[in-house]
Amino acid sequence: MVWWNTLRLRSNSPEVRRKALESLDVSKNTRARALELLLAGLGDEDAQVRCAAVEGLERISDDQAMAARITALQDPASIVREAAAASLGRVGDSRSFRHLAGLLKDAHPGVRTAAGTALRSLGWKPATGEEQALFDVALGHARAAAFAGQAAVKALVNELQHDTGFKRRAAAEALEEVDDPRATQPLLAALNDSDPTVRVSAIYALGKDASGDVMLKLLERFRDPEPCVRLAAAEVLAKRIDPALAPDFLGLLTDPKFEVRLSAVQFLGRIRDPDIAQALLPLLTDTDSDVRQAVAVALGTIGEPAAVGALVLALTDEERAVRQAAELALGRLHPNWVCSEAAQRAAPQLEAALNDPRGWVRSAAGQVLAKLQAQAGPAQMTQ
Repeated sequence: MVWWNTLRLRSNSPEVRRKALESLDVSKNTRARALELLLAGLGDEDAQVRCAAVEGLERISDDQAMAARITALQDPASIVREAAAASLGRVGDSRSFRHLAGLLKDAHPGVRTAAGTALRSLGWKPATGEEQALFDVALGHARAAAFAGQAAVKALVNELQHDTGFKRRAAAEALEEVDDPRATQPLLAALNDSDPTVRVSAIYALGKDASGDVMLKLLERFRDPEPCVRLAAAEVLAKRIDPALAPDFLGLLTDPKFEVRLSAVQFLGRIRDPDIAQALLPLLTDTDSDVRQAVAVALGTIGEPAAVGALVLALTDEERAVRQAAELALGRLHPNWVCSEAAQRAAPQLEAALNDPRGWVRSAAGQVLAKLQAQAGPAQMTQ
């Protein structure tokens, strides 16, 4: 059958040539000729045929076959390099260590994984921190690679180009644990990744960088179409407590996602500015109770007297936590807020709330009105 396969290897069809190599008889009597044909197959123009040659050489326990598979690790086609690495992992020895370790830096993720898997199966041990990081990343352990510190940067940055989203995300998450300026530009590029979870991880990884360029790029994410990305950018930038960011955060008060609005309120509440207080007032009627509660807390912190009337109405909120926050805020704004003119002006709206279908609202409105009426009367209302 060797003559027949030899004839088939001259076919114009890559599939025929591939099948010819796969069906070669490598028994003792035909091994020399089979080896010759397999070695020739490594030079075939078709990558799939070359893969078949690599796998065929695995069946021959021969130094020449081993050397040929090691040479195939440098093939221009990634699928051939991957096949060669996998083959050496199944049948290899320490002579292949250096060559396989070199593939841990390969541009193609599949090759890196095949090389790492092969090295693990052969019992290889990394000699340096960089090798350990490359090895961990190749095996899908990006977090473990971060323990190598700065030695892991190249490996993790390379992984940011992986063709699988969760691998890129894992690399970005790991880079958050590594403090190295070499990671900045690759992470900035990851802010435009097609996978929103990668963008989120890149944002958190950049959180420690206070440079102006990074801040501007993070501010651009306030307009990201994905709410999880906008929220990540808001949470990271909010930690800077920079009043210059207030205009950008004010724009988030109308965000459709309540978590984003909440983050914006919490940031703005730390800036004592009457204009910010005015911007927050409408959110005392936000659809989300956590936002309403945060607004009440913020208004008390800012200390803007003009918020008294709105906070009085917030005392009828259906959520107890919001009512409590509003009452605490009122106490900070005006020790005797019940006697204030602003509180008295809220009486008509409180009376309207007595007809609200929600029991808690009616009860709360009645209690507030009772406090106001107890202070009303002949005595002149104080400001």
